[in-house]
Amino acid sequence: MVAAVLTAVSGCGFTPLYGERSLSAAPSVNDAMRQVVIRPLPDRQGQKLSQVLREQLQPRGVNKPLYDLEIHLATRIEEVGVRRDATSSRANYILTANFYLNEGPNRLVDDRVQAIVSYNILDEQYATVASQADAENRAIRLVGEDIKTRLAVYFHKRAEKPVAQAKP
Repeated sequence: MVAAVLTAVSGCGFTPLYGERSLSAAPSVNDAMRQVVIRPLPDRQGQKLSQVLREQLQPRGVNKPLYDLEIHLATRIEEVGVRRDATSSRANYILTANFYLNEGPNRLVDDRVQAIVSYNILDEQYATVASQADAENRAIRLVGEDIKTRLAVYFHKRAEKPVAQAKP
């Protein structure tokens, strides 16, 4: 049964997003991602995201810069758990990234990703600060993974276009 489903799914053009045979592992996608220059981002949060993206998009470094990735970050914290004494016990750390992929003056991708990560607000202030910092790091990693996935999908579709146009 599983083999039949896998055969049917592979026949319809399905490509996994993760793993050795994923979109982002395709040579054409890897080459394209190595040509992306990530514009500098302000603040510590932006620096962390830049590092995550460099690790995910270009583990071997940039090769012949062709594309320009611009990212704008916005953060907000929503307190969601309220105790009987009207103090918060839980919060959501929300990180939103608007990103733009440009090739010279042409905008190729204009998209937004968002990560919502929960953390506890504890009685000890240091524990709460550490919990919030961990939530921020998790959100940054999730946003970086989402941006990588969306860029991989874009580059994969772009690589397939000439083949699709050649068919009658």
